[in-house]
Amino acid sequence: MKQSIHQSFILLLFLCGASLLFSCHKIKEVEEPGQRAELRSNAQAASLADLKVMHYNIHGGIGIDGVYNLQRIADVISAADPDVVSLNEIHKNFEAATNYEDQVAWLANELDMYPVFQRTTWKSAIPESGGKTREFGHAILSKYPVEVLNARLYDAHDSHYFGLLETRIVIDGHPVLFYVTHLAADTSILRLQRQQLKVWMDENYGTKILLGDLNATPGNANILSIKETMVDAFEGQNTAYTFKSNNPTVRIDYILGTSNITFSNSTVIQNQYSDHFAIVANASVGTSKLKLMQYNIRHGEGMDGVVDLQRIAGVIRASKAQVVVLNEVDRNYDARSNYVDQLLWLANELGMYYEFQKTTWKSAIPASGNKERQFGHGILSKYPITKSFTESWLYTDYTTHYMGLLKARISVNANPLYVYVTNLGSTSAERLLQAQEADSLVNLGNHTWKVFAGTFADVPGSAPVNTVLTSFTDVFAGQTAYTVPADAPSSRVDYIFVKSPVTAGNSAVINSQASTHRPIVCGIDMQ
Repeated sequence: MKQSIHQSFILLLFLCGASLLFSCHKIKEVEEPGQRAELRSNAQAASLADLKVMHYNIHGGIGIDGVYNLQRIADVISAADPDVVSLNEIHKNFEAATNYEDQVAWLANELDMYPVFQRTTWKSAIPESGGKTREFGHAILSKYPVEVLNARLYDAHDSHYFGLLETRIVIDGHPVLFYVTHLAADTSILRLQRQQLKVWMDENYGTKILLGDLNATPGNANILSIKETMVDAFEGQNTAYTFKSNNPTVRIDYILGTSNITFSNSTVIQNQYSDHFAIVANASVGTSKLKLMQYNIRHGEGMDGVVDLQRIAGVIRASKAQVVVLNEVDRNYDARSNYVDQLLWLANELGMYYEFQKTTWKSAIPASGNKERQFGHGILSKYPITKSFTESWLYTDYTTHYMGLLKARISVNANPLYVYVTNLGSTSAERLLQAQEADSLVNLGNHTWKVFAGTFADVPGSAPVNTVLTSFTDVFAGQTAYTVPADAPSSRVDYIFVKSPVTAGNSAVINSQASTHRPIVCGIDMQ
């Protein structure tokens, strides 16, 4: 039986693994409501894997009528016929109200599915429990074998623990990471759990599906933060209520997936066999999607001559970009920007990972907090940046000061996106030589997904731009897309280039005077 084959998996889940550390920078999470990334399910050209997923908080198998009947729960799951189902509030020999039954084993046997369980509450064995430890938690049942990656308990909790179960299931030859959780109802605890949830989920990159009772409605700041890089299977279904089953008024149960997942036929299954409704959706695994911005912030100085980094953050936040390329960034650099570390400030304010290349620097002084004064360009990302893959080069040719090229690898779902950032020099001669050097460096790595962006300080059709176009595509090809000066733009010097099989769409120039340059954005599709 599948159940016995996977008993070792179940036993492993009684332990909580230690958190892994990232080799890139990560700052606090965004708390303000309404600041979510614009991710929607879109039709995929081709599917790597197709499956049906289900989530059900079964309330121990006890219905609104107060009756314990696990067969009713099994019948609901069987009728939905999911490939993978996550279950919250499932019992293993837990209490008299559920006859000290091992619900995980019973449902796995009844449905002929592979089971994995994580306990989040437990009590000592008693004779009534058959001498077995009494356990409560959540589980995954799957038609496919399940590999356990981690089962960890959140640091924050109330009267009992809460946890995250992380597994890998191979479907149609494609590995999918499944996460099951149940978060606290207390807002302050939920916020801390959500932060730890995101850290743990960022440890591995891949196609991911998060399932569970998150104990908050879709507009809650914690849910919006989780959804910054995920698609909600019930996005736009404002009345897809799941609780309470005898008077449903809110949705607190979720099926979320990374941006390479297209959800369809998302349905709430209404019955009163638990105090929650079950939810089910079809999921199709395809290409990764994101929104990318390029923004020369001119050390935060706007057209009004005022340095206001909060305005810059507001522009980035409103754009809903998950990856942001920044030019002309000060880090403890000068009195002009109050010696603020602007990249660190923006990363902290927006809750993003970051990477940086200095192209100009000065020695530390007391006014800079005794830190080296740096100026250059950087990257902000909602997705993890792999530090070990970061590289930077200073161009051989320059006039007044160095110019450079920064390369960073961003883990977007199952795909590594390589982002290259530059800012070219002040004369046409040096810009051409720098563009030629950059082109050779960008084409060194045999990487599949590449984006090249920055301030090229030259117009379309110029020699430096044409150099890049020998191997990249301009996302604004055929458009004026003027970016300077920001108050009345008449020229374009800022660019986003993509290399096949990356494609781009929905390119736009954002009307903002928070800098002397207008930012540009586009949708990226990693074919």
